[in-house]
Amino acid sequence: MEWRWLRATVRFDGAFWRRFAELGCVYGPEWWKRGSPPVIAAVIFSLAKAQRAAVLRNQRQVRGPQRWVREQWHAYRVFAELARSVTEAMEQWGPRPRPLELAVVGREILTEALAVHRGVILLTGHFGSWEVAARFLGELGRPVNLVMAHEPNPTVRAFEHALRTRHGAQVMYSDRSVFAALPILQALRRDEIVGMQLDPWGPPRASADIDFCGRAASFPLGPFVISRIARAPLVPVFAVRTGIRSYELRVSDRLQPTTAAETTAAFEATVRAYEALVRERPEQWLLFEDVWRERVAERGAYEMVPQASGLRLR
Repeated sequence: MEWRWLRATVRFDGAFWRRFAELGCVYGPEWWKRGSPPVIAAVIFSLAKAQRAAVLRNQRQVRGPQRWVREQWHAYRVFAELARSVTEAMEQWGPRPRPLELAVVGREILTEALAVHRGVILLTGHFGSWEVAARFLGELGRPVNLVMAHEPNPTVRAFEHALRTRHGAQVMYSDRSVFAALPILQALRRDEIVGMQLDPWGPPRASADIDFCGRAASFPLGPFVISRIARAPLVPVFAVRTGIRSYELRVSDRLQPTTAAETTAAFEATVRAYEALVRERPEQWLLFEDVWRERVAERGAYEMVPQASGLRLR
């Protein structure tokens, strides 16, 4: 067990490298923060064979087939964007955050959602730097809860938890229990902000298939169902990186489904907004797993509510 833990610690996504990265991101000189991410991205790109192959397939689906060199370049740009985003996210969540240039497009939509006082579900994805966007939530004057799964590498879980809660945010782990939706509903009833992610993974019975960049992909239904049950507004927000410490938060819509049909419509509208953003800036789509993997489970004709959210099928 100790040997396995040591191997996981020194793996490229392990605790040793995360802590080393934090030192550079927080305490390193400016030339290091600006110049090291592309180099580190190139090293990881060359070593992480499975992740590189998944990014190549995802980018090919979004951009269409291209020459080998161009496909490799586009895939590397995803790794480079990740390295830049991780650098700035660690800096922002660390003890010495630097000033950010942050423009919010659609701020009035978010203001109107908060004025309902039924809590707000902010739905985002692994795009640009969602962690920088989460850091911004603390400025909205409401308690913030981030819903996420545990890190795949167990050696970094304590480190990431401490990092994300350093400035007052609370973390809810959605993979801990079948009753994971209960604290989410309680937070919304306290008029708090709940940040959730919209990304095409998870168990088939917790998702629905929808056309995405020309091919069916599965996206989670949980946030939309919870929005309907809690009568809480759901607001898609995506962070676009526009330069060094420069971001644009795009608030696309305010959705508040009250019926099954409205839940489906909200789901489709949000996926369409996400798709448009991915097509606009595919290099900032930071997914390192196959999005269009084969779905082996069949769904029935009834409405599916995620078991992972602690809700029944109805």
